Amino acid sequence: MIAMVLKREAKNRKSDEDLSKWADEVLSDLLGDFDPITERPASITWRAMSERWGSCTTVDRTIRISDRLSAAPAYVLKHVLLHELIHLRIADHGAEFQALLARNPDSARAESFLEGFEAGSSGNSDIYL
Repeated sequence: MIAMVLKREAKNRKSDEDLSKWADEVLSDLLGDFDPITERPASITWRAMSERWGSCTTVDRTIRISDRLSAAPAYVLKHVLLHELIHLRIADHGAEFQALLARNPDSARAESFLEGFEAGSSGNSDIYL
């Protein structure tokens, strides 16, 4: 039984290539005005992260996505990728950043998923608004 579950999980696990494919979709669909050379990630990988959903290093244009999201729906991963891709242009979370993030029609749904995921995985049954 355990072997069957592990096999199913391995089959459903998303790869770095999946992340790159979704990032390309996000860039094409929502960030078409980004420079195709300087505002594209050099790499996108899964990483063990307990504090963040993702991170972006602008110097080498690398993006890392928390492996806690490996089973998350595609719309959630695309939202996190959008957030990190925007950081290739804008370092802070100010008005310009928020305007670009608002291009995603699934932002509210993705944020709700992430908030619920965080509340459920913290072991705390209180949900903070």
